[in-house]
Amino acid sequence: MMLRTCSAETIRWAILLLVITGGLRVSGQAGVDLLGSPVPGITAIGHHAIGVNMSLIASDKPFTDRSWPSRAEKDSLDRRGRRAMRKSERLRFLSGFEGGLTLNTPLLDGTPLIDMLGAETRWSLDERRNVAQQLADGPTRADVNLRWVGWSRHGSRGGLAWSIDDRYTVNLEPSPALAEFVMLGPASSLFDQVELEDGTLVDVDSLTDAQFPEVVQAFGSGGLLALEQLLDGGAFAVQHVRSYGAGFGLNLIRTRALALSVGMGARYYRGTGYYEVDIEERTAFAAFNRGFGAELVAENATLGSALRPAGFGVALDFAVRVEVAGLWFASLAVNELGSMDWQGESYSLQNPVADLSGWADQQGGVLDVLNQSLTPTSLFLTATPERRVVALPTRVRLNGGMRLGNRATIGVELAAPVNDALLRQPTEIGLGGKTHFAGFHLIGGWRWQKEGGIRTPIAIIWAPKSSQGQLGLATGDFFGFLAPERRWSFGWSYTRTIGPARGL
Repeated sequence: MMLRTCSAETIRWAILLLVITGGLRVSGQAGVDLLGSPVPGITAIGHHAIGVNMSLIASDKPFTDRSWPSRAEKDSLDRRGRRAMRKSERLRFLSGFEGGLTLNTPLLDGTPLIDMLGAETRWSLDERRNVAQQLADGPTRADVNLRWVGWSRHGSRGGLAWSIDDRYTVNLEPSPALAEFVMLGPASSLFDQVELEDGTLVDVDSLTDAQFPEVVQAFGSGGLLALEQLLDGGAFAVQHVRSYGAGFGLNLIRTRALALSVGMGARYYRGTGYYEVDIEERTAFAAFNRGFGAELVAENATLGSALRPAGFGVALDFAVRVEVAGLWFASLAVNELGSMDWQGESYSLQNPVADLSGWADQQGGVLDVLNQSLTPTSLFLTATPERRVVALPTRVRLNGGMRLGNRATIGVELAAPVNDALLRQPTEIGLGGKTHFAGFHLIGGWRWQKEGGIRTPIAIIWAPKSSQGQLGLATGDFFGFLAPERRWSFGWSYTRTIGPARGL
């Protein structure tokens, strides 16, 4: 089979996904509160609670001191007075644009990425072999979460919230064979000899930098390469979804001794891109709308125009939270219980790779990998239109902690996936807390992630009492600069608190 190159539009999307996106090591929602805290349950206030813990909309008001009106005070008021008191406790909380970015890749560890954006500098064979080895040594994972707008309304009995979010996720774990083939092509160890333009046969081990551009064909003792050979041991997944989320929190009990709140949320998803390769089942599946820029294989596959999504889905969130004596708290939440319905096409991994005539001798390891391993037309010859229902990455969170006076909160959290969905978040345990001092809210602690080690997330939010606005910045690991290829991440947030919200 002849390998084909991607369109210019695909390359632009590939650059966008890897440059502006930020592995699978952050929560599914954007914002400083979630990226910067090891315990989202103590910081996910307002619309940040969507996808984390909806009961927090009822129990925690954003950036306000907690008040506990006495029963005697309420009973002394008439109906109009009690209504006025409830209105005085209401507020609104909103944001315009927030986000979190994470990128984990061995390509950041000494790789000459200066060529990534299209410079014409030539790489030597040794440099290509070095990049291929780095690609095979560790996964490239990228995740970007953007919240375009979010709003919540809070009162004494509970509250409600909604938000619009985008989530881009990429997971590349190329096998050593594919990494070599993409970066070296005919000079990879998959072949024994190459034929030059003048007809000379040269052993692959003896090929020089000067001879490399003159290679016409490569030969191997095993005959034609098969996709199974190239992909065995690797994994690929790409997804972009936009979600429209809404939910509510309700105070069931609220006394000095005990507070009990529940929450429920729903999210509607519209997906523009989905791609996965299943090595065990020897199949692959892709669903892209035309605006995504990826070329599909099947002649009869129609995924609509650039504005029509390739997938739709619905997910539900449930949460419950209890607080004792205004001091101790604990909560349980289940997020993203649902599925996505994608209209795309499936491929077989048993097709052979006939020759190298379509192999692209591009400069820059990032473009090579994305260009030749992500796009279906690069690896597959035939396809069958298919409609596939895919489970969303359902996740459970259990946390608890306590308040230390009026200025600090500490807590611990366990979060784990409950299914084998694509791009699921790893199991993690967080320990940390937050405090405020002189107009600043400080958040920090430690987070252990399965196969990801221990990290130290830190966030700082500027929220003076004299201002309705709050500006926050965060990093997923304060010591990430020591190993940026494994743990590079940051987040930002700007929100406003408006209250009281009379007339709501």
